[in-house]
Amino acid sequence: MKIYDFDRVIDRKNTSSYKWDNPLYQGKPMLPMPVADMEFAVADEILEALDNITQHGVLGYSIVPDSLKLLAQKKIQEDYQWETELEWQVWLPGIVPGITLACDLFANETRGVATTIPVYHPFHLIPTWLGRPLITFPMVEKEGRWTYDFIAFEEALKKQPAVFLFCNPHNPGGTVFNQDEIDLIISLCKQYDCMIISDEIHADLRIHPQSKHICIGQFIEEIPSISFFATSKAFNTAGLGGCVAIIPHKSTREAFVKKTFGYMPMLSRHSIDVMSATYQHGSNWLSQLIPYLKQNHDFLMDFVKQQAGLDMIPLEATYLAWISYDQSWGDLPERLLEHGLHVLRGEQFKGKNFIRLNFACPHSQLEEACQIIASLSH
Repeated sequence: MKIYDFDRVIDRKNTSSYKWDNPLYQGKPMLPMPVADMEFAVADEILEALDNITQHGVLGYSIVPDSLKLLAQKKIQEDYQWETELEWQVWLPGIVPGITLACDLFANETRGVATTIPVYHPFHLIPTWLGRPLITFPMVEKEGRWTYDFIAFEEALKKQPAVFLFCNPHNPGGTVFNQDEIDLIISLCKQYDCMIISDEIHADLRIHPQSKHICIGQFIEEIPSISFFATSKAFNTAGLGGCVAIIPHKSTREAFVKKTFGYMPMLSRHSIDVMSATYQHGSNWLSQLIPYLKQNHDFLMDFVKQQAGLDMIPLEATYLAWISYDQSWGDLPERLLEHGLHVLRGEQFKGKNFIRLNFACPHSQLEEACQIIASLSH
């Protein structure tokens, strides 16, 4: 079994990296921790799959083979205990395009889209771009974790949205929703006839030892649902894309598939073969990644506790720290940028006085980030 070195620093500058080659930096030295990809080399088997394509030399159109469909079905059944049918699968180049298509298709100018705040920013941007009413409700801190304000959730559903966008595990809060929460979400959406669209891309990035990912689609029967899964986030292949939507209701699935024509490109052979390699051989790499992320998480938690005016609720999943700051820090994101550390503003996720920091990096880079933050403390 190969041992992977997550401490190795890999120079990603001048690689067309969205993260490292951002024109915002204007050539200035910068430690970027905004975008949700990792600083780690991928598993060897993924590189071998890409090498095989290069050696073959032909880059024509591709179809999703039955072998990949079976691997995805097996993954969902074995890891999440959801028995799905192959015919429920719809393969797409990415989850955000899939969510956009679904909101365009199933919401309208009268019945819009509901989601929580804070949340992954496309969840509130997509409905706005499409001209669909956006209905939001807040998350709250309860017993040391982020969860829904379910009274506010029901008030939002009373406004009759057609679609509820669910992010599980939650980005940026890091919550892995438990069975009671899942059941209540379904019950309320059923009561108000609201379709559930679930983004589960962070499902394999659970860093809390007791957390268990529960697929909401497994328990939905009376209302339509779409559940999106991808290997790209957990295995650091976001640049290749590729995902699968699980759509149990036939009429919903047929309408969705019809809508993809002219909107969605075919998957590339690169994404197909990499997903296949990940499903088959990725477990060793992932099993070493998770404890490394947990160590980084715990280090960051300890650091934040020592900084007056900063706070961070422990994450159950993801590598995206959601850190609050008080007014004594001023405009913290801007100050950090001026001192060579780029993080995302909480306002991007509809969360005021927060930053989101990506700690999926070698520990030395996380230490450097903490040193920059500490240098700005009052």
